Amino acid sequence: MSRVYISPDKPSYKTNLHCHTTFSDGSYTPEQIKQVYLEQGYSIVCYTDHNVLWDHSDLNDDRFFAMLGIEIDAYAHDDPRAWICNPTFHLNCYPRKTGQTAIPCYNPVHIRHGDLQEMTRQAQKYVGSPDYQRDYHNIQDIIDHYIAEGFLVQLNHPTWSVQTTTDYGALKNCFAIEVYNHSSFTHGWNELNTHVWDDLLRQGHRLFGVATDDNHNRRPNTRLWDAFGGFCFIQADALTQEAVTDALAAGNFYASIGPKFHALSLEGNTLHVECDPVDHIFVTSRYLEAKVAYPDGKDTIDGADFDLSDFFPGYARVTIVDRFGKQAWSQPIYDFPGNGQTL
Repeated sequence: MSRVYISPDKPSYKTNLHCHTTFSDGSYTPEQIKQVYLEQGYSIVCYTDHNVLWDHSDLNDDRFFAMLGIEIDAYAHDDPRAWICNPTFHLNCYPRKTGQTAIPCYNPVHIRHGDLQEMTRQAQKYVGSPDYQRDYHNIQDIIDHYIAEGFLVQLNHPTWSVQTTTDYGALKNCFAIEVYNHSSFTHGWNELNTHVWDDLLRQGHRLFGVATDDNHNRRPNTRLWDAFGGFCFIQADALTQEAVTDALAAGNFYASIGPKFHALSLEGNTLHVECDPVDHIFVTSRYLEAKVAYPDGKDTIDGADFDLSDFFPGYARVTIVDRFGKQAWSQPIYDFPGNGQTL
């Protein structure tokens, strides 16, 4: 059995999957976002303005892809002004098709960002009733509606949302969770959610992990600038909505706040890792078993092989940690034999 999860022979596109602009509560225009992210080596930015789904394909060229997306919210209170005092779900939803801009579960009362409100009510396309009552307690119905219409659905910033497994543990069919959200982390929430991810994986959920910016760009060139901190490297066949979302759905990407993976593969029971020079590499599993590799007489390590033959059935995921404590995370692997079983 041989599996390749990160290939050194395929292009890897640096991506921000969570971005806000002047189309909702961000400070930069879509054009300004393209400029600053290109300068930082990004190939893909997903424009996920709150509760609006706009096609920015006019920004696309051979260096940059403006991916379609939307961030929706659902609150445990029917007054949008009371959002800060009440529980919330925020979900990123990614259409699987080029030009797919009709919004499921649309309700214009949720559009509340300045002069866009009336324009949005008139211009946005929707699926189903225009007055869908979206709230915290029908979140699974919302997720199911989006998936039925051909979207990938991602759970955003559970730490900022002040959530526990009581809130998100029963959710089904999300494809990913934000392992890191840079805006939340920068502004004082400890939005490093590997513990949340492992809780859900150990409960049997099959979730990928993403790292994002969630940038609003209100304080550029300060320590509070919420850009360029969390990103994914996606190995897609092309810079199109279909190819990028297919890669996301298949887990052909990894998440990072610093170091890079170069290769990740499984040959029989041996997991092979290649990466930037880092302080250490470790593999987390469903149970108490874990494995770690440190430099042998050197300052850093740039790869390791791990024998997974004694892992129990479940999952294994790789974390690399550089000398500054910054991490990158592979997606969970389920293919290894455990106690004679093949998952």
